[in-house]
Amino acid sequence: MKAKIGILSEELARKRMIRIAEGKVTSKEPYPQFLFESLAVLSQLLSNENVELLNLIAREKPNSLDELAEKSGRSIKDVTDTFEALSSKGFACIDTKRGQSRPIALFTTFEIVMGRSLLL
Repeated sequence: MKAKIGILSEELARKRMIRIAEGKVTSKEPYPQFLFESLAVLSQLLSNENVELLNLIAREKPNSLDELAEKSGRSIKDVTDTFEALSSKGFACIDTKRGQSRPIALFTTFEIVMGRSLLL
C-alpha cells in the first residue's frame, strides 16, 4: 500500500490550518496521511534499512518480532526499536490474534509531497 507523505514547515502548517478555518482550502486531491516538518526528520524514520524491514514484513509475513529479527539478520533489540518507531507513526502495527503478536507493514511505497502545494 502507498503512503502519501507531506513535508510542511511549522509555519506553512499554521497557514494551512488558518486557510481551513476560513474555508479557503479547495484542493480536491487527497491530503497526505502523514506530515513531517523536514526531509531530514522523515529520512531518519524511513531510512533504507527501515524501508527494507517494512518490505520484508510484507513479503515474508513473520509471526513475531523474533522471527522478523531472525529473517532480517538484525538483533531483536534493533528490530523492536525500529518497529516501535515505525508503528508509532502509523507505518506498521501489531496484529494480535490467537495469542500471537504478528508485525504488519501498513505501507511499503511512499509518495512525498512538499511545500506550498500542500496549502491549496
